[in-house]
Parts: sequence; C-alpha cells; structure tokens
Amino acid sequence: MIPEDRVLFACARQIMLSEHKQTVLDFNRNYNLSWDVIFSKAEQHGVAPLIYINLCQHNNLKLNIPAAISEHYHKVTLRNSIAKERRAQKLAEVLAYFRERSIDVLLIKGGALDLLVYENPAYVTSNDIDIVLRRRLEDFDPVALRHMMDTLHGSGIEFDYYGHHDMTINGALPVDFSRIWGDARAIDYRGQPVYLMCPEDMFISLCINSCRKRFFRLKSLMDIAETLRVEKALQWERMAEKAKAYDCQNIVHTALHVTRLTLGCNIPEMGMQRLGVGKLRAAMIETAVSKLIRFTTLPANPNAVSINQQRPADISLILPYLAYRGYQIRHKLFHEVPSRE
Repeated sequence: MIPEDRVLFACARQIMLSEHKQTVLDFNRNYNLSWDVIFSKAEQHGVAPLIYINLCQHNNLKLNIPAAISEHYHKVTLRNSIAKERRAQKLAEVLAYFRERSIDVLLIKGGALDLLVYENPAYVTSNDIDIVLRRRLEDFDPVALRHMMDTLHGSGIEFDYYGHHDMTINGALPVDFSRIWGDARAIDYRGQPVYLMCPEDMFISLCINSCRKRFFRLKSLMDIAETLRVEKALQWERMAEKAKAYDCQNIVHTALHVTRLTLGCNIPEMGMQRLGVGKLRAAMIETAVSKLIRFTTLPANPNAVSINQQRPADISLILPYLAYRGYQIRHKLFHEVPSRE
C-alpha cells in the first residue's frame, strides 16, 4: 500500500489514538503526501466526512492540507449530514407505512450501523437505506404490491422480501433468514418499530458485504473494526457457529484478517480458531492478504462496475475466490443453484 493508503488506515476510525496520530505525522514528515489522492479515495470509499473531521480535529498535526481541498470536503461533510437526516425522516415514514399494514421491517447494513455503531451517522456516506420485509414476494396481493412499489419509488430505500440478496451474494450463500428473523430484536425508531439483527448476524453480514467489495473497501473495513470496538454483546462462539451454518466461515476469516492488518481490530485469542477454517485455506488467504497489502493499493473506485454490472476483473478478485467454497464459485460463475459439496 502507498503512503496515502497508510494515512487513510490511520484516520479511518471514530477514535484516533496517539499511535494513529503519530502514524500520520511520520508519513507527512517522510513523504510528499498527495492530499488530492487521500481525500479522493476517502470520498470514493465512503469515509470522507470522518477522515476530514479527524484531520481537522487534530490540527496540531500541522499537515498543510490545501485550502481548496479542505473547503471541498467541508461541503461534502455538510451535504452528507443533510442527506442522512432527510433519509432518516423518510425511513420513519416508510416504517409507519408498513406498520399500518402489519408488515415487520428489518433494518440492515448502513442504516443499522448508523444506529448502533457510529456516533454521528454523517461520518460515513451511503447511497440508500436497505430494509427487509418479513413477507415473501408471492404473499403480496398484486394491487398492494404495486401500491408499495409506487410508494417506495425514489425514496432512497432499497428493499427485499424476507431475505436480502446482498447477504446471500445473490444466492451463493445458504443464509437462513428464518433464523435471522427469529433472533432479531425490535427497537423504536423515531416512534416506529423496526427490527435489527442480533450482534452475531449483523457482524456476519458486514463480513459478507466486505467480500462483495473484494475486502479492500475502506468503509467496509471500518464497519467491521468499529463494530468490534463498540458491540460488547457479540458472542464469538455463537457467531462462528452461525457462520458455519451459513457456510461463510472462510469469508468471515478473510474479512477479519484484512481488517486486523489494515485498521487493526481486537479479536479474542480463540476467535479465528472457532471459525474452523482449514490450515491450508487459512494459509493461502493470509498469504494473499499480505501480498495484496504489500504490492497493491486501495482501489481508486471500489464501486466501479462494467456494462454487465460486474466489477472489472483484476488481482483483487483473488481474495473472494479464495474465500468461496467450490459450489459458491460455480454459482458466481454460472449462476447455478447452490448445492453444497
């Protein structure tokens, strides 16, 4: 990773310790840092507001960030604060809509993290809010379905029926949403009920999402690191058991290893072992992670897609495919119906 990436790793956190500040100072002193690159990557990786806030709050670092860059990211941060509040208001309206129709709603991904992990939702950016309805598509009356889709159109809220395609990676993972719903807990959100996944399922979902982004999207890494720092109720043994049940223990292992080597995170002594990843597979994953960190750089645009809605092939593909099981690779390549080996 280049020096600019290392600065981003040091700043991508809600609490910057003295060691992180020292890292920024050292790289600023020893390298001719490109602040254009740092802030451009921060924006593309969904963490620009927090990076900007952290660097501004620690102005004793005397980093000499160009005024034009500071002004741009001040505006980005302000716009994100406004957008997040508008989206939160819209979510409350949507939850009221489903409450009137006795449909339970599960809030996942960034929307859940804004409530549980981030002290200020404006620290990170997102394009939408993801929810899951506790009703299957075939259970909807066509007229009611049309009315619902018209209501949610243009709301910035993405929804799925009973399960969510991102968490199953479009069917590649056998995630048990009946179990997820059974373990979810209801909370009050601006006067409306909404469900959140239990800590173990939420953490697994973050690792799966990191895999979808090829493990090196900064926001995904920060989501994992900050959740481990903030969420004290997570039970590692139960999380590992669920990861095995969903056949994504390799994915969780990879996400944890990348996060530990980039942002740093606290993993219990037996945390990785409980996942039960084979020694050869673990060695291959860990070797690949070390090589990617040493010889590559954070992607300039981690969300880029080609015309067939797939990200361009590059060396970053190696990690997801090391983490997938054989039948999962076949499903990804040929869209086969998953059948475990």
